[in-house]
Amino acid sequence: MSKWWALTMRELKSLWYSPIGPIVGGLFLFLQGFVFWLLILILNDPRIDPTWNMARLFFGGFFYWLSLFITVPTLTMRTFSEEKRTGSIELLLTAPVTETQVVLSKFFGAWIAYALLWLSTILYFFVLRAYISFDWGPVLTGYAGTILMGGMLISVGIFTSSLTRNQVISGLCAFVVLLLFFSIGLLSIFVRDPEGAEIIRYLSLPDHINDFSRGFLDTRPLILYAGITAISLLLTIRALANPRWRS
Repeated sequence: MSKWWALTMRELKSLWYSPIGPIVGGLFLFLQGFVFWLLILILNDPRIDPTWNMARLFFGGFFYWLSLFITVPTLTMRTFSEEKRTGSIELLLTAPVTETQVVLSKFFGAWIAYALLWLSTILYFFVLRAYISFDWGPVLTGYAGTILMGGMLISVGIFTSSLTRNQVISGLCAFVVLLLFFSIGLLSIFVRDPEGAEIIRYLSLPDHINDFSRGFLDTRPLILYAGITAISLLLTIRALANPRWRS
């Protein structure tokens, strides 16, 4: 456990000590600050229900997905690609640690960084709470859904990073997977079979976030996130164990 935690802290520090961390963090906070400004404008309209709009606009709007499309690929693209490019992956794997510990440390390092970015924005809601009354339920479930879904996407990004030396290719692959999960729900309108359409909607991330932002904490998307995360991490471990993919 101590070795895994030391590797996780090493990964987390490397994210913020490199130029990627501050740039991604600054851009993320800028986008979320802009969304907060939009919330203020909306709340100035007395015809708008503040509880509905705060959760629905903050979680699931255009800038929400733009933030995900930026942060997830950039946080994961260097995890293994940079190690393979510099050759430090061999030194890391010959240390007294297992491939599982290395993969989990990379995963949790990126996931913690992702979660800290989102949790820092909860300050906006505390500021709003000082002026208006609203239900914290949709806000908290929105954060829970965002962080758990992010763990799934980060695991996929780490897997793509383990397959290539090139950070750009790794980031693009993670971007494509995120785009696929984002848009797959659109295919349900072309499927006449109700069960088939339901399966497609089950894979649609916007539908999940829409439920979370309304205060629903369903176990079905949580099972999906946990399953894909486990599969992605297992594939990453297998890729590192294979000398062909490791190099």
